[in-house]
Amino acid sequence: MPYSTRVTSLAGVVTSGLGQGAYFMSLPWVRDAVRRLIGFTPYPGTLNVRLDAEMVAVWQAIRDGHSIVLAPPPSEPCGARLFPVVLAPDVEAAVIVPDVTRYGEDLLELIAAVHLRSRLGLHDHNSVTLRLRGNETAAPLV
Repeated sequence: MPYSTRVTSLAGVVTSGLGQGAYFMSLPWVRDAVRRLIGFTPYPGTLNVRLDAEMVAVWQAIRDGHSIVLAPPPSEPCGARLFPVVLAPDVEAAVIVPDVTRYGEDLLELIAAVHLRSRLGLHDHNSVTLRLRGNETAAPLV
């Protein structure tokens, strides 16, 4: 299903992670696949965003809908799904949902071509809003 003009917003706060995103995003096959599938070479790390409580159900509807599949090569055990987002007007980003994760449903990992914390001046507990375009099963603009 192609992406549409429907937009959904998700609100949350920046939080520190476990450091596993940096390892996953540094894998050559992941970097190549992200570049091929969504058009940018990802920075080797993720920005973690803990969703506001009322956003979790909205995210679940999005997550259960259309995504871009990051299929692993046969030698790798873990793939992922990608959901392009807008975090700032001039920064391409995506939520990455690994097939295997230790995080709950309220925590999102964002990838981008740049280090998002420094590029956007973000620190733990800063509020952020993500705009996702195109999931027809998603809730309307929040």
